[in-house]
Amino acid sequence: MKALYLFFAASLLLSSCPDRGGRIYDSFQGKDRTPPKVIDYELLSSEKFRIAYDEEVALIDMELNGRTFGSLLEGSVFTIGFPAPLERGESAVLSITAEDLAGNTSRSSFPITGPNDEIPRSLINEISIKGTAASPDRIEILITEDGNTAGMTIKDGDRSNYSHSFSLPDLEVRNGDIILIYWDTDIKGSGIQEEDGYFVYSFAAESETTLSGTNGAIVLLSDPEGEIIDGIIYTTGESELCNEYGNTKTEDAAFMLIQEGEWTSEPISSVDVTASRVIARYPGGIDSNAADDFFITAARASTFGAPNEFIPYEE
Repeated sequence: MKALYLFFAASLLLSSCPDRGGRIYDSFQGKDRTPPKVIDYELLSSEKFRIAYDEEVALIDMELNGRTFGSLLEGSVFTIGFPAPLERGESAVLSITAEDLAGNTSRSSFPITGPNDEIPRSLINEISIKGTAASPDRIEILITEDGNTAGMTIKDGDRSNYSHSFSLPDLEVRNGDIILIYWDTDIKGSGIQEEDGYFVYSFAAESETTLSGTNGAIVLLSDPEGEIIDGIIYTTGESELCNEYGNTKTEDAAFMLIQEGEWTSEPISSVDVTASRVIARYPGGIDSNAADDFFITAARASTFGAPNEFIPYEE
């Protein structure tokens, strides 16, 4: 009889079902095996980071750029103080390991950038997209407000789908200054040049690839994952793929710019662009987030490092 009772009890255990209203548990072990999940996070300032989990956890390890800091914290929502404030525009990686009540752990890493509250209004002013050794790929940024460029990032795509990005250093700039970014070649001459009432700053992005040919996008962000400062889209319009954007990277960037209200028209036509004919914004910094803000220069009429002049290509 005792053997029969044990068999019956074991049968009940093996046939029991998990609670329909909660997580799925191992019916034999009765143990939660689901690791905690991050449901929200935000860099609050140069000194603080906020993170929220889907359950009560203990933060058992925190690292900033590989260096452990802090003490054991318990809860579901945390405001974490850094051991030292991030410098303006400084790039860092915050890694956090959380453990729930059942002993499950998860580790998450977050690329962060020291906040810059003095980002200036700026425009993508001129770009060369079919460069040669004599006339390399370049991007010109026109500063239209006094400020600081620390962390400002240029990408040839959207925030996540791009071939290369370049972040500007901590640099005090004034309205009218110009920043030149040589995409895949070294800069020539001095990196800083004083002109008549403005400065020209030149940097090498050191990209392993050229820009995206005649189908592409250039996006300027406040930091690598930040707000859009400016962006442009250019295509030949000849491809039947990707809604005539030519490739998925350009399509992704176009979707982002349009969705966030930073582009309002068809792409700039790049059909007439050559190594010596480039895309330029109309003089005076006209900006309606549309193709009508730009023209194709005549051959050898680009004005990189100087205010734009209207010398258009004519067939």
